[in-house]
Amino acid sequence: MNLFSGIIAVVFALNSDFYTSFYFLLLGIVFDFFDGFVARLLNVSSNLGLQLDSLADMVTSGLVPGVVMYRLLLESQGIGNYHLNIETFFNAQHCIALIGFTITLASCYRLAKFNIDSEQKEEFKGLPTPANAVLIVSTALIINSN
Repeated sequence: MNLFSGIIAVVFALNSDFYTSFYFLLLGIVFDFFDGFVARLLNVSSNLGLQLDSLADMVTSGLVPGVVMYRLLLESQGIGNYHLNIETFFNAQHCIALIGFTITLASCYRLAKFNIDSEQKEEFKGLPTPANAVLIVSTALIINSN
């Protein structure tokens, strides 16, 4: 359900509907929390579950804020909706907007590092990707609240 919520949040973010995207982002984070909570409560875990959890987090907490930042950067340059093709993909304004996906790349690195870092089994280090996602998407809400 975390992954599915993240996919829906991406669709709304691509359409610059940041409010609906934010709600589905939060829903995905809630599903992620309860999934982990129930697994710990029942004392069940598996390597497959760990990988699926990280992949779902990658979409919900990595791709969603990247797409939101991409759309914000496009809109800040006066490019709301335009037809993307090979010519427009490589223009300067679009390349600047692609910088927004560095959030996605950094989230991917963060999640992979978390999975292999044995020191983070008991205590979390750094900013969790869900918190980063909420910060970025809520920034979009503030910017568009005018």
